[in-house]
Amino acid sequence: MSKKIYLSPSNQNGNTYATGGTNEMAQCDKIAAAAAKALKRCGFNVMVAKSGTLMQTRCPESDKFGADIHMPIHTNAFNGKYTGGTRVFCLNSNGRKAAEAVKSALGAISPGKDDSVSYKTDLYEINVPKALTVYVECEFHDTVTGSDWIRKNTVAIGEAICKGMCNYFDVKYKTDSAGSDSSKAGSDKAFRRYIVRITSSNGVNIRKGPGTNYDVNGAVPKGGAYTIVDEKSGAGAAKWGKLKSGAGWIALDYTEKIR
Repeated sequence: MSKKIYLSPSNQNGNTYATGGTNEMAQCDKIAAAAAKALKRCGFNVMVAKSGTLMQTRCPESDKFGADIHMPIHTNAFNGKYTGGTRVFCLNSNGRKAAEAVKSALGAISPGKDDSVSYKTDLYEINVPKALTVYVECEFHDTVTGSDWIRKNTVAIGEAICKGMCNYFDVKYKTDSAGSDSSKAGSDKAFRRYIVRITSSNGVNIRKGPGTNYDVNGAVPKGGAYTIVDEKSGAGAAKWGKLKSGAGWIALDYTEKIR
């Protein structure tokens, strides 16, 4: 029988982001939608809380659904200067394995490095649901780096959450082939190479393929100029570019075309 996961995206629309004129609820709704799509693709039974509803409504709904995992999805904030990475909370040691699985998958792509799992006994959505709660804080939205990353990577965050659940339940993760399929029509046409400069202050990861679902194969620093010899769509960015060196692919969202 398929495992049931209840997704509870933040309803905190008063928590504004450092960039983009958006807020925590709007972005977490997007993350939850992406996670639901990925989880369903991998065989999970998923229910997503209606946007903006209260946790006092969601917890009984999760119980009625018969959830195996109750997952609140939030983004974090501190002092506007700290991009702290992925934080995952659970009630006690019973939830640690599941929390660690999500932390490992999401922490691998979030820009902050202080990823952690900790026990929380004072949060309503950890104490009340009958299901095991994995409470996810997806990076810090009150810094420019964190805000930009979250806004540009809601699909990649959802995919990472799915990977974590697949690892925890020992379910095979199935990639979304739609992006690669959509690029096949133009793959036989001659591609005109161009050069980009890296604009992200943290640099950009090099991936073995066009998407955050591929392994990291290195990194390139801010300010570096690189020749792009091919383009494809894929998870985690609007477009990916293949490096002339053959090292792999970079997310073109964090670059500017210079010639």
